[in-house]
Amino acid sequence: MAKRSKTTSVPPRTLTDFIEAFARYSSGSDYLKCFRGQQDSSWPNVAGILRPDLKELLENEKRAVRELISVQPHEFASDETMFDELVRMQHFGLPTRLLDVSLNALVALYFATDPGAVGGKPSDGMVTAFAIQPEHEKWFDSDTVSCIANLANMTSEEKTEINRLRKDLKGDISSASNIKKFNKYDVIQRLHQFIRSEKPYFQPIINPIDLFVPYFVHPKMSNRRILAQSGAFILYGLKQTYHHFQCAYRP
Repeated sequence: MAKRSKTTSVPPRTLTDFIEAFARYSSGSDYLKCFRGQQDSSWPNVAGILRPDLKELLENEKRAVRELISVQPHEFASDETMFDELVRMQHFGLPTRLLDVSLNALVALYFATDPGAVGGKPSDGMVTAFAIQPEHEKWFDSDTVSCIANLANMTSEEKTEINRLRKDLKGDISSASNIKKFNKYDVIQRLHQFIRSEKPYFQPIINPIDLFVPYFVHPKMSNRRILAQSGAFILYGLKQTYHHFQCAYRP
């Protein structure tokens, strides 16, 4: 895993400085780079539903997902996967296990420098850059993405049970024996059912680690907002941290 880098001590003061700084960052390694702009630098860089103040929503994630689809069924009629539905829910403003990012640093800067006050008070914006290792880069139709996205269909008790099962695995949790053992549990077989509802060909061989490691996901460019903003997402599983190179600038 990559380690998190320190925040720069001298943030760029002009647009030219910003462009030069992020050009240097982008050329610093072969990893894919993405960016996130936040109007308030104090906000945690994590998917909305994993924010500390939304624990109740996380506990009722399955119900929240179903309630939104039930009142707007026509909006979700064309969605083929749970990931597609999460992207649409993000568009509606429902906090999900997706974190919005952009492949364009200037788009992130635009959101970080929004002049509107947050809660009636002025705040310092922040642009965060992420470097994504190749093994953590996925596309919208990835089986791994289906596994993580369908956690939104699981109850709080079921997700707690999955956390417990992971801790019970001995040694390398991604070993062939542990993968086989993990997929025999009833709660994991229930997760299989949700995945097969969108991918009938899916084989029951979920690697336990995939449910706990966030992934960068290239979405379908069928949404105008995503297309205009060079948008993408970091999809979170059952772990709230993301191991990455991170470089933050406060404009």
